[in-house]
Amino acid sequence: MRFPLLLFLSCLMFLSTALFADVQIYLYSSAVKGEEALKLKDIAHLDGSDDECAALEDLEISDVLFNDTYIDRRELSLFLRRYTESRFLICGSSVKIKREKKPEAPRIVRSGEQVKIFVKRKNITIEIMGVSVKDAGIGERVTVRCGSREISGIVNSNRTVTCEI
Repeated sequence: MRFPLLLFLSCLMFLSTALFADVQIYLYSSAVKGEEALKLKDIAHLDGSDDECAALEDLEISDVLFNDTYIDRRELSLFLRRYTESRFLICGSSVKIKREKKPEAPRIVRSGEQVKIFVKRKNITIEIMGVSVKDAGIGERVTVRCGSREISGIVNSNRTVTCEI
């Protein structure tokens, strides 16, 4: 007898809150964070008046909120209270934020492979041969060994590294 009464009361509380909220926020289970800023519309579906939803859906969510890879209901509620006077209801417990992986640049220089090293200083360029210490792609920094000395430089093209001193 007690359980149905408790269930009825909790449903009644939920419905009364939903009826008097300006905006209902339905959290997605997960979202992907790319290069651009994460916005409220990326992590939740908003339901309510068009004006209220438009004002909230483009709110940028600070990276601090999902340092632990989750944005929970409490964190989001505290965040939203700083930006709106609207009454809102958050449905869902949390959103898992997945970071988009950048595609790796193809490896042009392989570890142990012989490379041409262009050492530049002002208007003087010296070309020497060396051995790469690790794999690297175009535009990446790589360490190369020239005799007993190691030099750091940028991979330019197939088997060429430029070092400025």
